[in-house]
Amino acid sequence: MQVVRNSSIVLALGLAFSGAMAGEIAGSTVLSTGAVNTSAGFLSTARQNIGVAEQNGKITNSSVVVNGAANTAAGFLSTATQSVGRATGNGKITNSRILGSGLNNTSAGFLSTATQEVGFAKGNGAVENSTVMANGASNVAAGFLSTARQQIGGAQGNGKLKNSTVIATGSVNTAGGFLSTADQSIGVAK
Repeated sequence: MQVVRNSSIVLALGLAFSGAMAGEIAGSTVLSTGAVNTSAGFLSTARQNIGVAEQNGKITNSSVVVNGAANTAAGFLSTATQSVGRATGNGKITNSRILGSGLNNTSAGFLSTATQEVGFAKGNGAVENSTVMANGASNVAAGFLSTARQQIGGAQGNGKLKNSTVIATGSVNTAGGFLSTADQSIGVAK
């Protein structure tokens, strides 16, 4: 009897934790103005997540509105990652609005990487019946072997972009330095 009871408790806890790992934003509004995140120094990493659902992430019937967010990493091997309205790990964005204005993501230093994702679904991702708008989004990586990757309004990993509108006015993606790489994707399914 004791074994059955202990097994039941372990099973119940296991199911509770597995369910808690899935990220979901549903029927909600996320508003952010002037958010600033900075990391400076040796091996610095700056991660800014606003309206993000991870690990089987879903954003459904929701709005994510972000104005003037800034994310900066500076120093040797710096990495700056800015995510606004992103869903990962079988990510789905459905019947939602992701609106970003004046988003700035910067990484500066040797082997720096700057990644900016706005309204993007990854890992068998899908964006359906949604609007993604990123006006004046800026993503910059500077330094030897720097990489700048900007993805706005799309889906990756057998991705689907269906019945959606993607607007990216004045979006800038720049990598500067010896052997630097810049990759910009707007309204893509890959």
